[in-house]
Amino acid sequence: MSGFNLSAIHSKDELYPLYKKSHPEDASNLVIGQQVGQIARFLFDIKGGDYVITPAANTELLHFAVVQPDPSYFYDPNDAGCPNPHRRRVKWNMTTIKRTDFSVPLQNTLRSSLTVFYVSQKQEFFETIGRSDLAPHLQKEAHDPYRAVLDQLLELNDKEFEVLITHLLAALGFEGSEHTGKPGDGGVDATGELNVANLAKVKIFVQVKRYKWGQKSTPGS
Repeated sequence: MSGFNLSAIHSKDELYPLYKKSHPEDASNLVIGQQVGQIARFLFDIKGGDYVITPAANTELLHFAVVQPDPSYFYDPNDAGCPNPHRRRVKWNMTTIKRTDFSVPLQNTLRSSLTVFYVSQKQEFFETIGRSDLAPHLQKEAHDPYRAVLDQLLELNDKEFEVLITHLLAALGFEGSEHTGKPGDGGVDATGELNVANLAKVKIFVQVKRYKWGQKSTPGS
């Protein structure tokens, strides 16, 4: 989307037509949903005072910075020294961090295939950069891998979560797994067909739902 200034964009829905116009080669709704989700995070979720982490050219090292007060997004297509015209104003720290300074769970989090994503291990990050005072309300707890995975799932937007479930169906052996979630789909978000020892084929229709921590489902929801 290098040809579009996004300063006047105020919602995620406005990004879809712009992305499709900028990337007509991406016909898959899975790809479009994932990419638009990351752009929306870059525009709307990152706020002034947040910390951002990015790998150095030597990917064993990490740079970190503080996002400057909003509005910090700006568009600069004329900087020959950088191919990325969409910018956020940040103040970079002069020091770098080694990936190995972090625990293995946090290192694994930083290997996400997404470009823009949320890191939940805030206290560990602040302690590593010598600023544990920035998260005094967090209590250090033993690492809970189950909770860590669920936290990451809750960071996905609706379409990304549906895409993940579609991939899980394929991993479980369902053939032709397809993401179908869209307006007017009758509540079906994914489909797949399971071949049972060549004796029978079972086709399933999946409606994807998730709930925040502590929230329970209610009848009809």
